Amino acid sequence: MPLRRLVSVALLPALLLAGIALVWLAFLALREAMALGPGEAWLMAWILAFVVGLPVSLPLLGLARWLSSFGRVARIVPHSGEKVPCAG
Repeated sequence: MPLRRLVSVALLPALLLAGIALVWLAFLALREAMALGPGEAWLMAWILAFVVGLPVSLPLLGLARWLSSFGRVARIVPHSGEKVPCAG
């Protein structure tokens, strides 16, 4: 197993725990903002959408890209001597 893949597999539990902790802290902050009123709650929700949503969505997008790579088997650049397949 290549070292890069081994490191990514080893860091996966830490990434999951960090994501869970970030979401938990976001819910705590949102609950405190709701206690102050609806305006503060909406402002906190808007801020948390970026502060929490982006770090949590990046590993999910990477996972989606990794899963979609299994469906692609066509080569774009053929070996020398072969014709390039046309799309039409």
